[in-house]
Amino acid sequence: MSHITPELASGAIKAFLASQYEKKTETEQKQLVKAVESNDHEKVTELKETLAEAKDKYSVANWIPDAATRMAKQLKFGTHISKGVHPMSRGDNISFDKTDDLSVTLIGTHSIESNYIDANSSAAALPLAAFFDFEIDDTTKIRDLILVDNTDFVASLAGDQSLAKTYQQNFKAALQNVITEPVTDERNKQLLWVTNAYQGEDIDELNYINIIPLYPSVLTHEMYQRINQLKFSDENKAARDNRFKKTADQQPYISLNNLATVQLGGTKSQNVGRLNNFQSGRNYLLPSLPPILNLADSTFKPSKFANTIFAKSLANKVNPILQDIFYVVKSAKNTVDIRDARKEAMDEILKRIFEFANYMRNDLPAGWTKDSELDECEQFWLDPKRAELPDEEEWSARREQTEWHKEIIHRFARWMNTLLQEKFKDIRTEIADPEHNQWEQDIDAMKRLYERAGKGVFL
Repeated sequence: MSHITPELASGAIKAFLASQYEKKTETEQKQLVKAVESNDHEKVTELKETLAEAKDKYSVANWIPDAATRMAKQLKFGTHISKGVHPMSRGDNISFDKTDDLSVTLIGTHSIESNYIDANSSAAALPLAAFFDFEIDDTTKIRDLILVDNTDFVASLAGDQSLAKTYQQNFKAALQNVITEPVTDERNKQLLWVTNAYQGEDIDELNYINIIPLYPSVLTHEMYQRINQLKFSDENKAARDNRFKKTADQQPYISLNNLATVQLGGTKSQNVGRLNNFQSGRNYLLPSLPPILNLADSTFKPSKFANTIFAKSLANKVNPILQDIFYVVKSAKNTVDIRDARKEAMDEILKRIFEFANYMRNDLPAGWTKDSELDECEQFWLDPKRAELPDEEEWSARREQTEWHKEIIHRFARWMNTLLQEKFKDIRTEIADPEHNQWEQDIDAMKRLYERAGKGVFL
């Protein structure tokens, strides 16, 4: 928290209430301007009365006592909330204390520096959460002044300083949420954790701790904000849009695969919590999948008897990405998200194939294709150093004179169509020239992208 001047501290409440008044009466103020312009005196009188009532409601003398006595008792604050597990739960929320000594190897709320705090319970009391979150400057919120007992701020709560101190203590108690007798709910989940699993000789001797997990809404809200920034920032969107534009500046962009969402609270997301409401109930789920261990993941070499790399062995190598393609084809939708998913999956497949080709072109010994059954066009592609060997002048000349790279593009497209026809036998006749042409366009576009980056794959 930065140094706050007495003027800022003492004026914080009035600034917040003024902002609330402007926000809540924006419609009436616009209507008043129109009524004055049209000389509708009856409407002007009615709107002025409405605005006067709102001004009185958002005065320090009226709003602060209501917030400190009613709202502070109704609203439950915390970093971990019970309603995130079930929206009807009436269990306690917990405010996590970062001073707790936790291992740095564990990832959790203690791993982040967050200015958020969640709140739920009565929707009518949620304005108090907005009050606590009101920013005085870039680093300080009203709740910070409450927690440090800022004297100038406390003095502005009421004319009677004893009453002002009582209000501040009510606010502080609500924020700190110190719980001496925790309350759970039958809708909360419970885990029995054995504490002496390797000591007791009989099942009756085992001791347990009853663990009741709560939803870490501050952590998940931080994750939600950061993922959205990565995915939807102007910079990332521009980089994605420019990736195939010849005249555009090529920049790396971020793709987050296998990202799912879970909706909390249904149509009433604020019932779960204030932060959940900011997200319209959407919470991201990162993939929790076992790792695919393949120490030779970046290497691939066809069988000595294979006449092409575009065969079942290559399909097995890129199978996880192929499943994404199959999912898109299976979907009957034709939305932007589906088309983007197809493009992302195809890009990944092509990157892997070019990665394998790079391995064979650069890491395998020159002339390795002499003992293979690969068709000559693929030998030209995957064994370029063979042209430098003695007695390979004729082979090298054919490589220079043949448009073998066009045949590679054609083979890739035919391979993709074959895979789809085998996967979707009921529509195999519908997978024909249009799809073949699309795959050719995709690999040609990726080839040109690599060439612009100085990484020619068909040289």
